[in-house]
Amino acid sequence: MQDRTEPKSQLRSRLMKSRDLMDEAIRQHAMSEVSLVAKQELQRLRQDKQRLTIFSYLSYRSEASTAFLFEDGWKHGDRMFAPKVLANPARMELRRVAGEHDIEPGVWGIPEPKDTCEVLQREEWPNIDLVIVPGLGYDLHGGRIGYGGGYYDRFAEQLEEECFKAGKRPLLAALVLPGQLQDDIPMDPFDLRMDLLITTEGILHIE
Repeated sequence: MQDRTEPKSQLRSRLMKSRDLMDEAIRQHAMSEVSLVAKQELQRLRQDKQRLTIFSYLSYRSEASTAFLFEDGWKHGDRMFAPKVLANPARMELRRVAGEHDIEPGVWGIPEPKDTCEVLQREEWPNIDLVIVPGLGYDLHGGRIGYGGGYYDRFAEQLEEECFKAGKRPLLAALVLPGQLQDDIPMDPFDLRMDLLITTEGILHIE
């Protein structure tokens, strides 16, 4: 249970420790269920569009694994993109990942696309169908707490600008492991909010 007065830094630390210490058998079972739910949602999205455009983080350490997502996307001919972190100014590029050969260790050892991978230009972002966002915790209002770098919040702000011009926007979703769903995540006005939470129990649609 989350204390509503808990500072963000303390909440991050608590959720990170809980995720890192999760029993591996529980993690594997949860990921099996989450991946099944996610694949069902992808199949639903493919009813309207034969080939999806998906932007997802490449999982690292104790994060919910996205390996299944990329494998499923490649299998169905989806256009798969992943973030590459850049400095000065701190931002993310969305680069296409056509297979495992396009992935290498990047900043802090986190997997990311190689420099040779195609960049999805900002004006093309509204054409993304689904964004899978990393995080430490989520709530039933779509609230999310990330790692504190602000990369996805800046991405969301830029995405909103492009989507306003284009008149369409992607679905923003998260893969939720046991213990990550909180009663209430403290949110600032410009913080990124989820549309879908993909859990072991099914999809939670945020109104």
